[in-house]
Amino acid sequence: MAGRFSYAEKGKAIATSQENLGRKRIRAPEMDTADLIQENSLTLIGRITNPREQRIRSLIPYFTNRWEVKGGLEGSDLGNNCFHFRFTLEEDLKRILANRPYQFAIWMVIVQRWKPIISLAFPSQIPF
Repeated sequence: MAGRFSYAEKGKAIATSQENLGRKRIRAPEMDTADLIQENSLTLIGRITNPREQRIRSLIPYFTNRWEVKGGLEGSDLGNNCFHFRFTLEEDLKRILANRPYQFAIWMVIVQRWKPIISLAFPSQIPF
């Protein structure tokens, strides 16, 4: 069989160099998040409790119409069964929080004021 290739021809030589095996660390630059925190200070974040029965694309217009706000209100789907509502007036946001808990399509909806934390479990509290 003349068609056989050697290890070197296949590129299967033994690795002798260790310098390319390690990963280099990159430091992320510091970021000032004060503007982002201020921008989201009038935001409610929520989670549906039964994704099979509750649809966020229906929930957002439902609550937008149900909550009679004096200022503006804008809702968005965040993915992962989460959504958020942005208010323009603090008094509207406080009134909505004071009237919790809420339900949609017979199931509870978790609604909390946005906080600058990173957690897959946020929001998770239903106050009564």
